[in-house]
Amino acid sequence: MSITKEKEIEIVKEEEREKEKEKEDQEIVTLVSNDEKKFELSKDLVLLSGTLKAMLTGHGSFREKQTGIIQLKNIRGEVLKYVVEYLKYKKKHQDSNKEIPQFHIPTEIALELLMAANFLEL
Repeated sequence: MSITKEKEIEIVKEEEREKEKEKEDQEIVTLVSNDEKKFELSKDLVLLSGTLKAMLTGHGSFREKQTGIIQLKNIRGEVLKYVVEYLKYKKKHQDSNKEIPQFHIPTEIALELLMAANFLEL
């Protein structure tokens, strides 16, 4: 059984795309709150946010795309901490067939967290 040259080239290109995707998922992105608290996350977690995904992968030349640092001037550190925890929670449970446990949100930051989630498209 022989593989045609075109098929062989196609297979190699597909392998290269998969390697590039793995490399991209292992990249680190830094989220910075308005009070300068920094959170480092893997890019695959950050891409769960529609807004952050647009900044990192969309067309155009967002500074965030080049630097891997995203300044979130409208979100304070205490709230961003819960956003980061939620991204981890979402990633962990996104393909689960089991009952998903509740994500605890402190009452005192619920409104701010809701506004952050809306902005970040979570």
